[in-house]
Amino acid sequence: MGIAARKISLLDTLRLQVFVSIPTSLWGLVVPNRFFVWCLSRLNAGRCTIRFFAELREKYRSDHLWAWFPFGKTLLVFDPKTMDAVLRSEENAADPFLKKRALSMFVPDALVISSGDEWSDRRRFNKNVLALGRPHPHEDAFREIVFREVDQLTAGRAGAALRWTDFEVLGERISHQVILGSGQIEPEMTAQLARMARRGNWPFWRNRRAFSAFYERLERHLAAHRAFDQGSRRGQQANGEPVSTRCLMQDVKLLEQGSTTPTTRVPMQIGFWFFVMKDALELHVARTLALIAAHPAVQDRTREEIRKAQKSTAQAINDFGYLDACIREQLRLWTPVPILLRRAVKDFSLPGEIDIRRAQQILIHTGCYHRDPRFFGEFADKFSPDSVTEEFPPVYFFSDGRQSCAGESLVTFLLKAALAQLLAKFRFELVAPGIAPGRIPYLYDHFGIKLRIHPDG
Repeated sequence: MGIAARKISLLDTLRLQVFVSIPTSLWGLVVPNRFFVWCLSRLNAGRCTIRFFAELREKYRSDHLWAWFPFGKTLLVFDPKTMDAVLRSEENAADPFLKKRALSMFVPDALVISSGDEWSDRRRFNKNVLALGRPHPHEDAFREIVFREVDQLTAGRAGAALRWTDFEVLGERISHQVILGSGQIEPEMTAQLARMARRGNWPFWRNRRAFSAFYERLERHLAAHRAFDQGSRRGQQANGEPVSTRCLMQDVKLLEQGSTTPTTRVPMQIGFWFFVMKDALELHVARTLALIAAHPAVQDRTREEIRKAQKSTAQAINDFGYLDACIREQLRLWTPVPILLRRAVKDFSLPGEIDIRRAQQILIHTGCYHRDPRFFGEFADKFSPDSVTEEFPPVYFFSDGRQSCAGESLVTFLLKAALAQLLAKFRFELVAPGIAPGRIPYLYDHFGIKLRIHPDG
C-alpha cells in the first residue's frame, strides 16, 4: 500500500465512531463496565472493529489515514514501522484530552498523562522505584508475598473453582503489600479508588470524598516511612504505622531524600501504582490461566518448566521463558490497552513525509495490529506461546519506546510468580467462559471466569 496519508470520508468517519469510539466508551474508558463487557463479548464486537479497519485499508489503499476521533484530527496508523517511529518520537505525548480528563478523576498528575519537563521528572522517579528493565532489588520479598497469598487463596479448595472475585482479592492483597509492605492491606483504599476510577468512565466530576480519603490515608503511610529509622528492624512501627524496609513505599522514602522535586507529585504516582498493579494482577493472572487451561499441551509444558526448577527463587521465576511466552501471548490476544492515542506537542514529520501539526492526534490500534494476519500469519488468532521467538513481530501491549510502561518489569515478575505458584501445585480446568483453542475470541468476559482446581495425583 502507498505511504501517502489519505483522508477518509464523512461516512467512514461516522463508521469509525460506531466501530471504535462507541464500543470503547461502553467497555469503559478507565474500568470495564461489567454489563457491557458481557454484551460486547457475546456479540464478538472486536471482530467487527478489526474487519472495519481492514476494509478502510483496502478502500483507501493506505496504512495511514486521516480521520476525526474524539477530540480532534487524528492520523490512524496501521504500518508497524510508522508505529515504531511514533512511539520513539519525542514530538508527541501520551496525554490527549480524553485520556487526561478520565485519569484526572483520581490521578491528576500521573506519569501516564504528563508531558514536557513534568513527564521527564516523573518518568525518572517511576523508573527508579519500579526498576524498569532490571530485576527489582526486593524481588525475593515480593516472591514471598506472592507465594503466601496464592497458597492462602487455594488452601483446602481442591475440586472447587476460582472465580473473578478470587482474582480480585489476590490482586489487592499482593499489590498492597508490594507497595506498602508485608502484611499491609487496605480494603477501604481499594473501595475509595474504585469509586474514583468509575467516575473516569464518564469524566465530568470527581468523587471528592473518596479522593480526599484515599490520599489522606496514603499520606499517613508515606509519613510513617519518612519517619522510620532505616537501621531499625523490619516490621517496626513509625507514627503508629507498621513499616517494612522491603517495599516500594520505603524506596520512595529513600528516593525522596535527594531525587524528587515538587513537580514529581509523589502521592499521585503511588496512587496510579495502586490502580494499575491490582488491575494487572487480577486481570492477567485470570486470563493467562484461562488460556493455559484451555490448551492442555501448553499446560503440561508450562508445569514441566516450573517443576524442573530446583528452587522457586526469584531468579528461577525470571528464567521461566515458556511461562513468559504464555503471558505475552495473552497480552497480544487480549491487549489490555488496545488504543494508543498520542498528541503532537510540536510540528513534525513521520517517515514518508507525513506531516503532523501541533495538537493533532495519532491513533495506533494495537489490539487490531496484534491480530493482523499480514504480520502474525497463521498465529494471529491462536494462543501459540511456542511461536514467541526473536523473529516474532514486535508487540506493543506495554506500549514501547520512551513512553513504555515504567512498571513492565516488576508487573511481569509478579505475574510470573503468581502463575508459577498456582501451576506448580494444581492443574486447572476452564469451565467458563469457554475458549475454542483454534480461534481465540477477540473479547473475553473475564467477569464470568470459572476455573476448577485439580490437585496432582
